[in-house]
Amino acid sequence: MGASRGGNDQSRERLVALVLLLQSAPKSEPLSQEVIVRELMVDEYPVSAKGPRKVRAYEGNEAAIRQKFERDKARIRDLGFHIDTVTIGDTVGYRIDPASGYAPPINFSDAEERVVQMALRFCGFGKSGAFSVFNEGPASDGGVKFTNDYTPMLRALHQRRALRFDYHSSANRARAVEPLVIDFFGDATYLVARVKGTDEIKGYRVDRITSMPVVLNDTFQVDEATAQLAKAWRPAFSKGPAPVDVVFTTNQNYATLLLSQFPDAVAASKKGGKVEVSISFDNLNAARDFILEAAERVRLQWPKALRTELVDWLGRVNRGKVPALESLKFAGTSTNDVLGQTLQLLHAVYVAPDGLRISDLARRFELDRDQVRYIMDRLVSFEPMGGHYGFPAHVVKECDDWDNEESDDSTYFASFSDAHGSTSPSPLLWRDLFELNIALREASRVYSDPAVQSAIDKIEAAAAAFVQVESPSNEPFIGHVQSAVAEHAQIKIAYTPGTAQEASIRLIEPREMKALNGHTYARAYCTTRQAWRTFRVDRISAILAKSPVTEERAPDGATNWLTQVGDEGVEVVVVMEAPLRWLFEPLPGAQWLALEDGRHAVKFRVGDESFLDHLMLRAGGGAVVASPQYAKAGHELAARIAEWL
Repeated sequence: MGASRGGNDQSRERLVALVLLLQSAPKSEPLSQEVIVRELMVDEYPVSAKGPRKVRAYEGNEAAIRQKFERDKARIRDLGFHIDTVTIGDTVGYRIDPASGYAPPINFSDAEERVVQMALRFCGFGKSGAFSVFNEGPASDGGVKFTNDYTPMLRALHQRRALRFDYHSSANRARAVEPLVIDFFGDATYLVARVKGTDEIKGYRVDRITSMPVVLNDTFQVDEATAQLAKAWRPAFSKGPAPVDVVFTTNQNYATLLLSQFPDAVAASKKGGKVEVSISFDNLNAARDFILEAAERVRLQWPKALRTELVDWLGRVNRGKVPALESLKFAGTSTNDVLGQTLQLLHAVYVAPDGLRISDLARRFELDRDQVRYIMDRLVSFEPMGGHYGFPAHVVKECDDWDNEESDDSTYFASFSDAHGSTSPSPLLWRDLFELNIALREASRVYSDPAVQSAIDKIEAAAAAFVQVESPSNEPFIGHVQSAVAEHAQIKIAYTPGTAQEASIRLIEPREMKALNGHTYARAYCTTRQAWRTFRVDRISAILAKSPVTEERAPDGATNWLTQVGDEGVEVVVVMEAPLRWLFEPLPGAQWLALEDGRHAVKFRVGDESFLDHLMLRAGGGAVVASPQYAKAGHELAARIAEWL
């Protein structure tokens, strides 16, 4: 490879060519390894030449070719595509049924497309998929944990077929299940399924699935009683049906706020202005998370088991061994991610009738323009197998200035007149339907629009799978805040920020709302502080007044106001156990690295040290900061809470 440019790029091109090629192979004519190795051609860019030359994608001795081919198939399966192995006579061939990865096309009305765009922005969902199809700009912060696992799970739900995957609970082992419903509870997704060969209904947290789920050939039937049991499943059932009653004391202000958030809570006044509050939680973990968020505002009375759990948790916050920071080499996007990224660019062009310019694609996917040009130019030049098999679409390039092609803001569009007469393919993967469904259901709590429900109905008709969303019931003033956004109004609120003991009176002008991890946030100009601030809606205890906005405000300078991380701030590296990835994956701009000991490292920027303190508090003993300047992040906060316990 010393005589050609771009070390990894030929591998990427080979992967993309193989994916598109296998999707184009008809059922009656699957492609054998021998044919693919002999005829699949890709571009190579010699150092001494201005343009590419065609070379075989698979070269080397027989053993090396076989290993490379098997590796490529595994990478393609990791994207959620299923490669069919077909035997015809003595020949073994391969093909990808496009329906294994792509969902059926959905024709949204103009009103439905508008609410889909709005919902994706509200939740920050689909940065790696659906968002770029429906929105012209890049997705901002927020979002649901991204995983290709959703693709085979939704396909199995659609086809009523069993799934097999590895799952880590007390130990990592293989599971075979019949999927019934996907549940989204605030900040975590669960696959609710019947254990294959039994009547037992269990929930599997998606971020604990440790292998790509495989859709089995076994089909199954579900009666109404079983379907209702699956819909009634809650995460508490994985620990046992007994709730955890938590008793604590707090001040009158915080007690009032909690009573508005938890309608079933019970409160009683005590001496010295204190209030004793009792709240029932589904399990010990939920109770622990509540106390950690309440911090110094509550003093725990009962149960003792929770106190023991908290003391242990707090003592392990941001403590543990980390590799030397200089040994962590974040190489950027992995081969798998680059393959997914290339397919995203391709399908964005598929759904743009007038094509998309390099600048459009760079903005949507937050990529460098030269990188977009490089990837798309290779898609233009793809001619594997001498054109014997067509792709779903051929990418065509148009330049305004062909003499200066290397700097022209070229336009790419798709031509669907291939050898098989394909119509325009669906731009949506099965996982995209999941993101759309979740985003619309979350947004329906805030936006009252008939198009939201009609869009959900179309998605569920295409997926034939019911996705449940456990919406928070502790945001009584969410409608008031949304009304202020819509009417460009100023509202006077009683607000208890962060870990404050008492409420303060604020005059705010809400401009935007977003959802993250089960909570709704509002970005507003605070006239009390004379600055842009972020407010969590469930911390508002009263709306005291409302009036029209009368002044223009300076633009909000925060790009990622929800998480306060992104392109600005100080760079931080955190090392964590694999099951904790879900907590850090919504952070915009995060780069990931898998370590030899099974842990993962993430690099991101943070503009507010208190954000990092609370992030490490939520992570507990499963994560540690590798950046020396933040080696004690969360320690002081954890110590204060422990002392108050």
